[in-house]
Amino acid sequence: MNKEKLTAWGFVMIFFILCIIPSAGMLFYHSELAENRTLSEKPVFWTEEGKWNRNFFDELQTYVSEHFAFRGELVEADSLIKYQLLRTPSDDQVVIGKKGWLYFGQTLADYAGVTLSDEEIDNIANTLAEVTQYVEHMGKQPLFVIVPNKNSIYPEYMPARFGDKAERRNLTLLQQCMTDQEIPFVDAYQLLLAHKDTEALYLHEDTHWNYTGARLVLNEIYAAFGLSEQYSLTGYTMEENHEPDLYKILFPSKEHFEAQHIYKDNKPYDYVGRLHSLDDITIRTTSPAQNGESILVYRDSFGRAMIPFMGGSFSQAVFNRSTPYDLSLIEKTECNYVLFEIVERNLQDLGQIVVPK
Repeated sequence: MNKEKLTAWGFVMIFFILCIIPSAGMLFYHSELAENRTLSEKPVFWTEEGKWNRNFFDELQTYVSEHFAFRGELVEADSLIKYQLLRTPSDDQVVIGKKGWLYFGQTLADYAGVTLSDEEIDNIANTLAEVTQYVEHMGKQPLFVIVPNKNSIYPEYMPARFGDKAERRNLTLLQQCMTDQEIPFVDAYQLLLAHKDTEALYLHEDTHWNYTGARLVLNEIYAAFGLSEQYSLTGYTMEENHEPDLYKILFPSKEHFEAQHIYKDNKPYDYVGRLHSLDDITIRTTSPAQNGESILVYRDSFGRAMIPFMGGSFSQAVFNRSTPYDLSLIEKTECNYVLFEIVERNLQDLGQIVVPK
């Protein structure tokens, strides 16, 4: 066998080995890739009824594609090459911005401009007017706050290919309608814009605001409710203890933490019942606060940063993140105030609220 044939056979063998390693490696190697979904289980030949599983080979193909050896490492390598060299995300849920900033892909429509018609905006405002009347009829004080998307406050770190941030947007149009109909709300958009150059308000590698951004808006919420409680925006320490969600999408197996603003002035409070995480559908807190005030908060994931502060500021607080909103909780919950918090990208969900008759 001449040298050229030997070289050719060598390449064939190397290619064959590289192809067989991921499958054969499943016998001794388990991929540790963490994902925000449940992976398929190993298929079985026979069903629980004792019949042949007709989907066995389809299930086997899915199982192998999700569990082959070194999958996690290969996914991580692919993401790292795209991130470091090409500045391209491996998942279209993430937009890689400038200077290490990451943005959520689902906010691009809001960034580009208005996506709802005038009629849709009017319908949402009319719904919120009905909600306001309903809450007030229950003898409680309502308030709405729409939390801006991160690229609405920090557009300067967005990639140039997306152009400039649109100034005419669903959020501003809806808030104008809310003003016209005298619907109570906190303008978090203008508030955060006014303070962005003084304090960092959003996390760089996460979808959400940091604790300073949350406290800034909470101060306005309390003022709108007529409460005297106010939080300082200084005196925090920086601790790398936050696992950023956008970075986690790109590198699900990599342990990585972002610095978060940590305040030490939290007032004591306790959770009522068992708490699994701050993403629980319903969270109840109680505290020794002497003000006797209580609140019901309809919230989304941005509300996580509010709970550690509100928990100690109210004698009782209930945080609910079910969608669509269950307004029957207002009648069932003993509270003085009802807060509706929602992020800009989901504000159309406000139009899905059903007001009890």
